[in-house]
Parts: sequence; structure tokens; C-alpha cells
Amino acid sequence: MVKEAGYKPLDMKTWARTPYYNYYAHGSKGMCAMTADIDISALAKKVGQDKIYVPMLYAITKVINAHKEFRVGYCKENGELMIWDYVSTIHRVFHPDTETFTRVCTEWKESYKEFAKGAEADIKSGEKCATLNADEFPESVFEVSYVPWVKYSSVNMKMSESGKYLAPIVTFGKAEDSDGKTKLPLTMQISHAVADGFHIARFFEEVKQEAEKLAAQL
Repeated sequence: MVKEAGYKPLDMKTWARTPYYNYYAHGSKGMCAMTADIDISALAKKVGQDKIYVPMLYAITKVINAHKEFRVGYCKENGELMIWDYVSTIHRVFHPDTETFTRVCTEWKESYKEFAKGAEADIKSGEKCATLNADEFPESVFEVSYVPWVKYSSVNMKMSESGKYLAPIVTFGKAEDSDGKTKLPLTMQISHAVADGFHIARFFEEVKQEAEKLAAQL
């Protein structure tokens, strides 16, 4: 089982987003969802389009962990806001025979080699599992879905009406070649209480940069 991350309390008196949190978490309860085509040409060329899953999972998780707004959660002891020291990745293993999936959790590691080793082991474990969840998961997580069958233009999921779900939900789809570049759709959905379009746009750009860096080191 992936261990729970540590956390630090979030000081609502000094947090710049406190008024935005109060409005969106308790008022409109709005979500923000954006999709962009990300250029992954260097990575696809290095590993092959059919082998981009784990490298993309790493690039996405690294960027998520680089920004506090993507690691905000609620302390289970007192219900107060806090920031996880890091978050691990819940992702899905598809079962073609039943057309269902199993959720697995890969613990965050800064080293790509260590992260990839863990992710590949989790995927193999998920392939042998017939249940929704392969194990019990910590609360210090965010979710990723991969849709390799279609290069979509948008994704939108109905989220909790409580306004209390703060972790980002990331989706990426089929990579295709166009005009000499390999691109794939990347989507983030997140509560407006903790992030805006600016933060999502920065996430897109930094995932692109991390994919390029990873291609250079593989």
C-alpha cells in the first residue's frame, strides 16, 4: 500500500486565495476544466507513441507536485485545509475482456527510474485484479485517466456538488502526428476554489517542458 504523505496546515489568514476559496467552495462551487494539445514530439520519437504512458504519467505527476495549489486538501483530524508534502498518482489499468478498469496507485518518486519501476509494477498488479481498486489508497493522491483510443477535443465530468473535492483530475488522450509534430490532448479539471485558468495553462506548458527534458535524458 502506498503510504500517506505528510502535510502542513494552510494559514487561511495569509493565503492569497482565501476569499476565492470561500466563494467557490461554499458559494458557486464552480469547477474549472481546460483542454490543450501538447507537443510531445521529442518524447514520442525517443520512446515510440505506443510507449508514452509511463513517461507522460511521470511528467504530469512531477508538475502537479511542483505547485501547492494542486496539493491542497482537508486534514482528516480536524477538517481544516492543509497542503500535502507530495501527492501520488491514481491511474487506471484497462481490462479489454470485460471493458472495465482497475484503479492503481503509484507512489511519487523524483527519480524517473524509480517512478517508472513502481508504475510498471502497479500496472502488472492491476492487470491481475478484477476489482475497481487494486488496494487501499492514501488520501494524498490525484487522479489520471488515459484515453488512448481517441484524440478528443474536450472532457468534462460531473464532480461532487459539495464543493469539497479539491484535487486535480487529469486526462490525456491519443497522440497523433500533424504538420511534422506529435501532439496529444491534455485536460485538467479542478475546483475553482484552489486554481484558475492561469494555473491550468501553466500546467500544460510545464508538462510539455518536462516531456522534452525526459526525452533528452532517456
